[in-house]
Amino acid sequence: MKLEKLINDNFDKLNENDLYIWSYILHHKEECKNISIQELAARCNVSHTTIIRFTRKIGLGGYSELKIYLKWDSEGKETFNSREIEKVYQDYMKTMDVIMEQDLTKLFEMLDHSGKIYAYGSGSVQKHASKELKRVMLFAGYLIHTVEGRDETRILLNHVSKDDVFFLYSLSGNNSFMNEFAERLKARDVKIVSVTQVGNNELARLSDISIQFYCHPVIKRENHADLNMASEFFIINEFLLLKLLDYKQS
Repeated sequence: MKLEKLINDNFDKLNENDLYIWSYILHHKEECKNISIQELAARCNVSHTTIIRFTRKIGLGGYSELKIYLKWDSEGKETFNSREIEKVYQDYMKTMDVIMEQDLTKLFEMLDHSGKIYAYGSGSVQKHASKELKRVMLFAGYLIHTVEGRDETRILLNHVSKDDVFFLYSLSGNNSFMNEFAERLKARDVKIVSVTQVGNNELARLSDISIQFYCHPVIKRENHADLNMASEFFIINEFLLLKLLDYKQS
């Protein structure tokens, strides 16, 4: 499994120090393959025990295992096919066509009559998308409460009501934790708006409103994290705002 996938799968567990350590490793992979844990700790301005805790949070046994993964990463570099540029362009264009044609009146009516509005993403990019939704929706007069981690989702289940609306961001729509959370929201009659890639995925099935985009792995790797472009999440946010402003005006 690729280090990037371990980070994404365990993103909720990481604090500010962990993310700084990961940022340093990500930008200095070759160096980190050969330095000691004390050297890495000094460069990140943390203790060596913080490094160990970071490795365990992402599912590794310790620093030595982290270095093994760094070695695997360097050995598993793939070549890029230039035809992917055109394919990604087509994904973007088809996504824009879908969001332009989709009637979102029901969604906007839900927002008009909502109690609280929440947004939660299943991975690092999805979390950034939920925060971006909060920013753009302020222009339409809506306050979005972003959910930062799994612990928050468990607490929120005791406080949500049937008038609330939840935006859920997931690439595949088949993240087991996200879908279990969606099922619990649904049991409380909370309205669910999902943003996922195109397909008959489980999260779309559980949602009151499903907004989907076109996406494919630019680089597909067996037993490693695939490389997917993520701009569609943010394109959808912006088109949601534009169509919502048009709806409110008319």
